[in-house]
Amino acid sequence: MDAAELLDAERAAHDDDLRYWATRARGLVLELGCGTGRFAALLRRQAVPYLGLEPSPAMLDRARRNAPGVRFARAALDRFAARGAGTVYALYGSWQGLPTAASRARCLACAREALGRDGLLVLELENHSPRAAASVPRRLAATFAAGGRRFSRFESLRRDGGAVEVSWEWFADGKPVATLARRLAALDRRAVEAELRAAGFAMYAIFGDCKEAPYAERGPRMVVEAART
Repeated sequence: MDAAELLDAERAAHDDDLRYWATRARGLVLELGCGTGRFAALLRRQAVPYLGLEPSPAMLDRARRNAPGVRFARAALDRFAARGAGTVYALYGSWQGLPTAASRARCLACAREALGRDGLLVLELENHSPRAAASVPRRLAATFAAGGRRFSRFESLRRDGGAVEVSWEWFADGKPVATLARRLAALDRRAVEAELRAAGFAMYAIFGDCKEAPYAERGPRMVVEAART
């Protein structure tokens, strides 16, 4: 199993996040960084119009298998053109994965053009307080079963200037089977709000997770809802 398959297997028993995202869907849904298509598959079952953009061919292949008949396109998340969206989502840190403030600003500009006047932007990010530890040693993050085997996922983080290097390693039977490395911008609430404001958005809600837990400066997650100004 590759990293995309393992991500799906790990998340298969947990869809609270998907149900939450679906409550925010208005009109045409545009998802930036659709990954393996988990959200697309749910919206397909609910007959919600949808377009998913994804730069990774491997993830797109998986998404098309998970949500057949749904519209997907390969696109850079900071250079795309779309119109008529009621909701734009950037989940699982996909906006945060853009490497520079300039690329994130271009992404937000494209999202703003895609949204109608009353449209909604939803961002899910990893929360990186300036006061957080510079690194987190490798730790066990999850265990799950798939295909008759038991898997463990280990996670480690290391701050590198204005970014955070996130490494995931999956093991089965004591042997490594897949890895996934991501470089995310080290953003806290103040930084996110400033970048949104500069791009013509106003943040009107922020939570600590997809169950609307209160946001905490040192909490692990940040869910932001914003509208065009």
